[in-house]
Amino acid sequence: MNLSQLDLNQLIILKQLLKEKHISNTALSMGLSQPSISRSLGKLRELFDDPLLIRMAGGYELTPKAESIQQDLNIILNKVENLVNKQNFDPKTSEATIKVFGLPPQMNRLIDATIADFREQAPHITLEIDTLPKPHFSELLKGDVHFVITAHEPSSSEGLLYRMPLFKRDFELVMSQTHPLVDTPLTIDVLRHCHFGQISLQGENDLSIGHCFEALGIKDVSIPIRLKDFFSVGTVIENTDILFHLPSHFADELCRRNAIVSRKSPVELKANQTQMYLYWHKRYHNDPVSKWFRELVKSKYSQCE
Repeated sequence: MNLSQLDLNQLIILKQLLKEKHISNTALSMGLSQPSISRSLGKLRELFDDPLLIRMAGGYELTPKAESIQQDLNIILNKVENLVNKQNFDPKTSEATIKVFGLPPQMNRLIDATIADFREQAPHITLEIDTLPKPHFSELLKGDVHFVITAHEPSSSEGLLYRMPLFKRDFELVMSQTHPLVDTPLTIDVLRHCHFGQISLQGENDLSIGHCFEALGIKDVSIPIRLKDFFSVGTVIENTDILFHLPSHFADELCRRNAIVSRKSPVELKANQTQMYLYWHKRYHNDPVSKWFRELVKSKYSQCE
């Protein structure tokens, strides 16, 4: 390969093409025309001597060479971005982008704590928020996001990840204001006959507190509804007899928007508090944009180290 043929703009297009696996979607996300993306793909195929994207029955798929290029490409472009951002970084004037992944209950709490100061201190920095369910660390390890907020523990690459403690998460039972149990003491004998909803982000079938019921010898808890995300949970609770076991801060938020109430769980169903963390990769540890954002977050949580 002749490096003189290499164009940084083409690599940026390649990164988006490999992510989207679709020419039209790439054009739309980058604000470019479809013919210009097609021309770029033609040049990239010639440059790498590989088709890169193969049309299949359900759309495009990456070639093995494209898959090997993808991770290295993310790292290279991130290093270029870091190189530019390191030049006299000033949050007041920086036009950097900070990408954060987390599920809505945790992300909402983080944003509520930081967004006002974020906008005041860095009016031109873009905060890109992703709350779509997915494995929590995959995009962090690939370099597609800068931060992840989660209670999960990484299964590998621990030496490449740093973390900051944020807050501890507790849980409550949430029900409609018209639910028959709204004013009734919640006991195991009462709850064992109730209908529960499960938010099944990764396709899991078990109720999050199912193990608590099982420990009491109860294995036939009714779960008539499973949601793939958090977006409609408030509406479901408000209009049905379904109970959900949700993080307390998220339950409080739903109660402000919907005709629902949250109730303390009986001690037998008390899940352990879980510590939420902000994670970032070693590649961004000394990046000034990342350091500034971490300091902003740290200032909002007294327990941060």
